[in-house]
Amino acid sequence: MDTTEDSPLSVQSQGPVPEKAPASFLRQLKKRAITELRLAALGALLSVVGLVGICWSIALIIDAAVTEQTTKTWWWGLAALGLLLRYVANLFRDRMGQTLSARIRSRLRTKLLHTASRLGPFGLAAQGNAAWWAHQYLEQIDALHGYLARYLPARLGAVIVPLSIIVVVFWADWVAGILLLLATPIIPIFMMLIGWGTESIHQTQQEKQAALASHLLERLEAMSWLRKQGAIEQTALDVEMAADQYRRTSMRVLRVAFLSSATLEFFSAVSIGLLAIYIGFALIGIFTFGPAPDLTLSTGLFILLLAPECFLPLRQMAQAHHDMSAAKAASQGLATWLAEPVDSHEQSNQPEPIAPDRAIVVDARELSFRFADESPDLFQKLSLKIVSGEMVAVSGPSGSGKSTLLALVAGFLSPSQGKVARTQEWSWLSQRPYLFHETLRSNLLMSKQETVPDAQLLEALSAAGLTLPDPALPEGLDTQIGEQNRGVSGGQAQRIALARALLKGSRLWILDEPTAALDESTRDGLIETLVALSRRLQVAVIVASHDQALLKACDRVVNLPISQTTPLTNRGVA
Repeated sequence: MDTTEDSPLSVQSQGPVPEKAPASFLRQLKKRAITELRLAALGALLSVVGLVGICWSIALIIDAAVTEQTTKTWWWGLAALGLLLRYVANLFRDRMGQTLSARIRSRLRTKLLHTASRLGPFGLAAQGNAAWWAHQYLEQIDALHGYLARYLPARLGAVIVPLSIIVVVFWADWVAGILLLLATPIIPIFMMLIGWGTESIHQTQQEKQAALASHLLERLEAMSWLRKQGAIEQTALDVEMAADQYRRTSMRVLRVAFLSSATLEFFSAVSIGLLAIYIGFALIGIFTFGPAPDLTLSTGLFILLLAPECFLPLRQMAQAHHDMSAAKAASQGLATWLAEPVDSHEQSNQPEPIAPDRAIVVDARELSFRFADESPDLFQKLSLKIVSGEMVAVSGPSGSGKSTLLALVAGFLSPSQGKVARTQEWSWLSQRPYLFHETLRSNLLMSKQETVPDAQLLEALSAAGLTLPDPALPEGLDTQIGEQNRGVSGGQAQRIALARALLKGSRLWILDEPTAALDESTRDGLIETLVALSRRLQVAVIVASHDQALLKACDRVVNLPISQTTPLTNRGVA
């Protein structure tokens, strides 16, 4: 099936994303992550057990060295065992985060592809160009990686690890436990204040990134026209300005990240310093309140070794909080397109199938269509039957619904009323057929799953009116076709697309203005080829066109009256 992004048809935009949509979207992701998060929590708890063993053994070893006592062998064994347990537990926790991220992002990409299939090429073109969709599929979904792999496990660790350490410190010295308990909430509170300020910056960064991708793609697509107009230098300046705006936004994000990290380190250092002052004063006898007189060097060292580890998960969560802000920003665009269940395969706009042995290829009954519920019908109760070997033209003024009718037959749109039945063996040939940046052979084989001999490819090209060898295609089937069909003319592109349809063995060809961009001689040759192939192969053809020569060559013409409905404009990406 050949499609193009350029289409006069537009569909209704799905509208702005509600404010609560990103938060709800992230909550749904979290619900799907319960298993991995529980395992990550277990890893965090085991890491604390290993940490306590390490700190206690180190404290005993240092105390013995200072007091000139003999160290015991089991202290070293405890330290080694704690180190091994902590390493394995942290590795396990990180692995759970990475596994979670890979699984969720894979499911979201599958879901996005299903959504794209349901919308069809016309629906996709109405929402944004190819760069915008590539940005959603790649960049926006990848922006969730930090939230899934780092932030969610870090948030669990920020609860489990500090609370566990505070309980242990309370057991060792309740005054030190109180100091640690009072200092710990400062970091999450400060992190929340920073998060409120950075969320809008991340949102702006995501928007600028999508806009830059679309801006660049649009200029590349129009490069030939810009070169003819002598506007290359101005275009380069425009791209440079857009890139500079994105750079400035990214630098704002980095500045906030560095500033917040430095501030959080300051609060951690102050809290640990206060704890060290208490332990020092208690050991030299200046502070005698509560358990201070009974505090030993080993216990004091044990507490001081644990204190930084109490703040470490909070700092890690603060760093990962920027990942959460980025995920919220990415969710602004993803929430709308991924609202339905991931496993949904619904294709509500697909026409009913017609058996291959039936002469009727298209059977449309009582079709009505409107672009929005509040707009008038573009056409009402339109019925159309097409049989094998018949060529039917759809004509009418611009805006009368020619392309819309073809989209309904193809299944790109759903009728407001009525139903469409058509053969499952069909091909779409647009005004500008899309040829991939590949060889001529590869482009022809796009329609086939199995390998096709070169002789059959040459036969299909010849039947479509393009005979090899051809001076314009010096390497034959190995001729490279560039981006935007570079290297072939408009007529050659149409014939290559026609040969691709022949190889597919379609019973129905749907053509949208196939001769609009062709000169008179090329047009006449293509019309002659279409008529001959339709008659010889008994292929049904429905074509939308203003071209009188093409209309005269068809068996009958369906004239659509001018409608009062004005199609909605496409929502492109600035």
